[in-house]
Amino acid sequence: MEAQVRALLLLLVLTPSVAEKNLTGTVGGSITLPKPVLELGFIIYEAKALAMVTDGKMKIVEKMYENKLLWSDRTGCFTITDLQKNDSGIYTVDLKGSGVTAYKLSVFDSVSAPTVNRLGSDSCVLLCEVVNAEETTLLWYKDDEVVKQNSSAPSLSLTVHEQDYRSSYRCVAANPAEHKAEPVNLEETCGPTYTGRNQEKPEDRSRVIGIVVSIVSVVVIAIVGIMIKKRYHNQKPTAAQGRSRQRGNRGPVH
Repeated sequence: MEAQVRALLLLLVLTPSVAEKNLTGTVGGSITLPKPVLELGFIIYEAKALAMVTDGKMKIVEKMYENKLLWSDRTGCFTITDLQKNDSGIYTVDLKGSGVTAYKLSVFDSVSAPTVNRLGSDSCVLLCEVVNAEETTLLWYKDDEVVKQNSSAPSLSLTVHEQDYRSSYRCVAANPAEHKAEPVNLEETCGPTYTGRNQEKPEDRSRVIGIVVSIVSVVVIAIVGIMIKKRYHNQKPTAAQGRSRQRGNRGPVH
């Protein structure tokens, strides 16, 4: 077996370099190399053989990977578990007679969940913070658009203007391996006075409509009353004039 491993390593040295595919992982997590080895092949890290597959079984070559490197006889894929930052580097999966695939693995710390608070009380200024800012980018999203960002800084502020209160906001902490988001409820964070200015409630609209209808009704009734009264006064002189003519037509009585 040792002679076979040495022969494989010699073949590896003679294998031409190939383009690397980027993979990312987080500390404590795991990563699966997509290229399957079902019959004969091996995996190396930098210039060190880690394991080989032959006759449908995996043989660990590097002892420190005995509980760290897994291989699935169903999929043929290698999985590296309990990732640490020193696991970053170049991994090569070599299928003898079927080509070589290289992966560049980068391991990052897990991203801290961001928290959002309001600064002061006179305006809606939001502050997004993370505990561990190393290798972390903070981004402010307005709806689906990035409006502000910075890298490797523990906090990032954002001023929300009145005309933008109806939009949705969220702060995202991200590194190349993962991201975590914290949505912002403006009514809870900045207070109801901010969202209330631009969001007309249905009950307010109904109240306004009721007041308008009442005023219009009163005006209509007043106009109708004035018209009836005016018509009544116009009819009285006409009737009096008619009676006066009748007396004049009778003539003197002898």
